[in-house]
Amino acid sequence: MSRNGIRAIDRMFDIVEHIQYVDGAGVSKLAEDLGMAKSTIHSHLSTLERRGYVVQDEDNSYHLSLRFFVLGGIVREKRTAYRHVRPLLKEIAEETGESVTYVVESDGKMVFMGNERGEEGIQTDIHAGFCTELHTTPEGKLILAHLPEEKRSRLLDQIKFPLKNRIGRASLTAELERIREDGFAYGRESIVESVGTVAAPIVDNQDRFHGAVVVAAPSLRFDDERVEEIAEILQYKIGKLNINITYQDLTYRIESDIKTR
Repeated sequence: MSRNGIRAIDRMFDIVEHIQYVDGAGVSKLAEDLGMAKSTIHSHLSTLERRGYVVQDEDNSYHLSLRFFVLGGIVREKRTAYRHVRPLLKEIAEETGESVTYVVESDGKMVFMGNERGEEGIQTDIHAGFCTELHTTPEGKLILAHLPEEKRSRLLDQIKFPLKNRIGRASLTAELERIREDGFAYGRESIVESVGTVAAPIVDNQDRFHGAVVVAAPSLRFDDERVEEIAEILQYKIGKLNINITYQDLTYRIESDIKTR
């Protein structure tokens, strides 16, 4: 295989991603938008439909199927601590009344894994799987602060400094160090306008970082007292979660070792 990969697979993913972007399209529309021959589009769509990854509606438009959701759900369960975090999200949402989200790092981006909404929680269009740059939000910076030094340095190398607010690399690095020392991150520069966030890290007793839990609310509700209150709730709840993750993962490994003997 060449260093540039396989062109046919690149084309297939171009089609898949464009179908998602336009929320469904027919062969002619896809061919026009992507600059491909209709025969090429049709060939890829036929394969994807046969494998169950796209479906065709009554208007002959193709849409992604829920098979992607199945695969994504499996990845979320196997590759993140979501199965441990999910009950905690609901618990914190009920206690704070706000929207609570679990975020992780993947391929240098911050990815939303799932959320729960409390009684007063805001509702946004951000869905599981949505990703954004790490350095653009408080929770993303918290993730950066807890990544291994080598990986963090590599990701910082990819950022074009200075940032829009004239912050250079040294200033951002100092901010990340403060966030790590504080044990939480807070800010008003959320993805959603006029929404602030408070985030705390999930770090088990073996010092493994599993992502962050984020409480989001209208910025006007986040005065100093409210921020401190939510930070304390997060740190207390996540403290118990960290112990559970360590114990359950250790038990799983012991049971796996016994089965393989």
